[in-house]
Amino acid sequence: MSDAGTFGAALVTPESALYAGPASAVMLRTSEGDLTVLAGHTPLVGDLVPFVLRIERPDGMTEAFCVHGGFVQVATDPGAAVGLVEDASETERSTRVTLLAGVAERAADVDLARAQTARERAIAAIAALSSRDDEEAAADRVALERALARAELRLESSQSPVLQ
Repeated sequence: MSDAGTFGAALVTPESALYAGPASAVMLRTSEGDLTVLAGHTPLVGDLVPFVLRIERPDGMTEAFCVHGGFVQVATDPGAAVGLVEDASETERSTRVTLLAGVAERAADVDLARAQTARERAIAAIAALSSRDDEEAAADRVALERALARAELRLESSQSPVLQ
């Protein structure tokens, strides 16, 4: 491999592969906390909680994605980066980060006006539920809180100081 600090990274949803290529760092969040993966990282499998994923490319640019949960696998094996990093060797030990998300989107593609409207609508609907105290209201509250969290994550991604 041409650069020892470079490894493979892939962000995949059921609809598409949002990123598949080389990385120099991947900043993510699991239920155990925030994590930065670098080349040679210890292998692991974990869950992803909603967060703004950052993939730092070897050219110094950083890409940001809204990830609404999923799973991560870090593999450090011979040939792990093959297909994602140019000149990766089948026999040389390398690192690959695979992120599987049910829902994810490029932060640059977020419609901020729509996210703000969704946030306001969820807040208003949650406030309207405060007078009700039944099972249906509790289920509605959970769904509305999830919608609020998605909208806030999208808005947070627009505040990201990274280049997208």
